Amino acid sequence: MPRIRCPNCGTSINLESRRELDYKMIVSIVQKGSKTFTELLKNTGLPRKTLSMRLAALCDSGVIVKDGGYRLNGSTHIGKWGSIMESTEMSLPKQSFFTRKNMLITLILLVIAVPVAASVYATLISSPPPSPQPSEPEYIGTFKMYLKVYEVTDLFAWQVVVNIDSTKLVVVNAEEGDFLKAGAKQGTTFVAEDDFPEVPNILLLGDTLMGMEVRGVDGSGTLAIVTFGYKTSEYTLPKIVFNNNVYETFLWDSNKEVIQGTLKLEI
Repeated sequence: MPRIRCPNCGTSINLESRRELDYKMIVSIVQKGSKTFTELLKNTGLPRKTLSMRLAALCDSGVIVKDGGYRLNGSTHIGKWGSIMESTEMSLPKQSFFTRKNMLITLILLVIAVPVAASVYATLISSPPPSPQPSEPEYIGTFKMYLKVYEVTDLFAWQVVVNIDSTKLVVVNAEEGDFLKAGAKQGTTFVAEDDFPEVPNILLLGDTLMGMEVRGVDGSGTLAIVTFGYKTSEYTLPKIVFNNNVYETFLWDSNKEVIQGTLKLEI
């Protein structure tokens, strides 16, 4: 299953490193002179909401000041970059919106939003073939299950945790359904992951519309189609888990707010 990694160092993209890079980028830009919010939007490439949060946090911490534009505090200079960012990180408010429980969609949205998205994509498609992996356990047959959503409004992104008995079942394939992508003018990003050593027996599925100012989809339809292989005829069908204390199932609208809707995993 795919993992999102930094194109420069190969490490996994995470919120803490992304936030720190955002702060350093903003500080670097305002060091060259006062900038308006519009100029910072253009120079940083950050989404409007993200930039607003970063600027508010930097102003609250005293790193930058706002007086007609945004500029570096007079007591701040490049020689103190390291200590400035260290103290800022300790005082900046944590964003509960991005949590371990919604990690999959967080990664998807980060790849869409951050300026390195194109580089990440180019790196992924140009990387050499992966090293041979151990062969999957043999299975004697397969069956398909359809992840469906009913009566939803403005669905922009979703994440679903599926519980599977890995001693009897194996994920053969997972593909995006037609519900979300049918209304996507700028495309979608679908991710499926079942490699969680610390949390066995789960399949994490997620999908989001591309673009930061795009309205979601209304109605009912298929979100994903998963093919399972069974090693024995005596198996239990996979089920949706709404909260397993590590990852959770949820639906988001275009404002990144949790919305109501009925989810079912059907044969």
